[in-house]
Amino acid sequence: MQFGDHLKSLGISNIRVFGDSITAGLNASQPHLAWPPLFAAEVDGLPIQNHAVPGTVLQGSRLADGKPRPDNGLGRFKRALLAGPHRDAILILYGYNDARYTATPETMNVRNFTRDYARMLEKLIEAGHGERLAIGSPPYIPDAGFLVGSAGFMGQTRTGFEGYVEVVRMLARRFSLFYASVYESMKAHGDGVLASADQIHPSDAGHRAISGAFINARH
Repeated sequence: MQFGDHLKSLGISNIRVFGDSITAGLNASQPHLAWPPLFAAEVDGLPIQNHAVPGTVLQGSRLADGKPRPDNGLGRFKRALLAGPHRDAILILYGYNDARYTATPETMNVRNFTRDYARMLEKLIEAGHGERLAIGSPPYIPDAGFLVGSAGFMGQTRTGFEGYVEVVRMLARRFSLFYASVYESMKAHGDGVLASADQIHPSDAGHRAISGAFINARH
């Protein structure tokens, strides 16, 4: 069963989304055209709690300044996703900025991303959220996107980026979670086709593709 239909069958009344600037809706031309509200509209118009923070990464590893990235996902998921008893759907779209960051490969890397993501998922599943949880692979970044960005967030390779995609796919299998093939769905449209002018964030069509990947997510 697809994730969207699955949530309807469970009678979910609320959606929590967790991620970075793409989940916050950057570069969607209107707020309602960002992927989280598009997803919610497909699932009976459910209300959304958007816990996205632009510029964040998932892992709590040290960056070039010797400190973890502020508001990293590992450090804030308990207050965002485990706050109070609830039966909300949880959608996680992380890994895009982790994959783009190249300044300290000895600490910010696929191994530590895997460790921290698994740690977070274990806690969510322990709290009983596994059946209402979907995780998406990092959105597709055009080749041109590897050449732009703030300090440290440039210079990744396609192979390096796709390593993070494979981690999310593997974690979905490992924990028997719904997997949204965001990267794969966007890639199928062609390089840069779903990107906005900055080559980093998706266009409206890109946001639609992300929403569709979560609607159609499967175990």
